[in-house]
Amino acid sequence: MGKSKKKRNKKYAGVDAKQTDNVMRVHRVAAVVRSPLQQWLHEHRKLVRRGAIAVAIVAVVVFIIVQAFIV
Repeated sequence: MGKSKKKRNKKYAGVDAKQTDNVMRVHRVAAVVRSPLQQWLHEHRKLVRRGAIAVAIVAVVVFIIVQAFIV
């Protein structure tokens, strides 16, 4: 197989290029009233999810080890 050509990662800036200077960007924001605990959970969602997965894996491994010694 021949050498693959590098893909272009530079934006085209020629005469007929799409103008991005006057593009309006819309960001949707929803104002929600949360308790301090809910706000913390919302901000640290990835950390909480990864921690829960780690705790679940450890619990399953401990359960399997305990069951192996009981039988």
